[in-house]
Amino acid sequence: MMKEKLRLLIGKQVQVASALDMTTGVLVSVDDTKLTVRTSGFPGYDNGHYAIFQINMVSYVRIVS
Repeated sequence: MMKEKLRLLIGKQVQVASALDMTTGVLVSVDDTKLTVRTSGFPGYDNGHYAIFQINMVSYVRIVS
């Protein structure tokens, strides 16, 4: 159920929290075991990175306005 709800957020700016980390960025993919968020770097440069979270380790995901 969580995976289906997360898939609706693909392309949106989100904040993902786990017990060890909190990351803000654009949700780019969700599969059966993990979700991937692209964080932004400096404007005008392609220097962001991808943060991968195991779904079972995610505490919450919220939309950032």
